[in-house]
Parts: sequence; C-alpha cells; structure tokens
Amino acid sequence: MNPFALFLWHASLGVLLLVIWRLTIRLGRAMRDDVGPIALFPVSAALLFVAGIFSALDPALSWAGWGWAISDLLGAILGWYASWHSWGWLVGELRRSPG
Repeated sequence: MNPFALFLWHASLGVLLLVIWRLTIRLGRAMRDDVGPIALFPVSAALLFVAGIFSALDPALSWAGWGWAISDLLGAILGWYASWHSWGWLVGELRRSPG
C-alpha cells in the first residue's frame, strides 16, 4: 500500500477514536455513570497517528517499520480496552431478547 495512504488510514482511525471519546464523555454525563478509562481514547488516537507517521517514513528509514508495528499494536490494544470498558454493556443489551 502507498505510504501516504497508510498515513491517512491511521490518521482517520485516530480521528474516529477521538469522536468515540467525545461521545463516551457525553454518554457518561447523560447517564451519570463512570464510563471507565476514557482517557485512553486520546492516547490510543495519538499512538495510531504516530504509527501513521512511521508508516509514511518506513520506505526511507529502516527502523520506522518497528516503530510503526509497536505503536500500531499499543494503540489498538488501548483503544480496544477503552472501548470494551466503556461500551461493553451494549453487547448484553443487544443479546437480550425483545420479549
């Protein structure tokens, strides 16, 4: 894939995580509930953005491939944890029978 396209992909995922972060904050205020480690959303978005930068630099710098992989993995794990901790209740609600 084109390095610039990889950068745009990672940047768009970072922006999506920031939107989810803001929605999570709003939901927590509306429900008067502690939604968990919502501070991990911007950290995850920043790591994904850094992974995008490393992916764009990968053809020029040999070490950027490792930085890309590590940053991408850490960002994905933190984003998954924050999402599951904040929105995990939705799985139970969707599995519940309507009757």
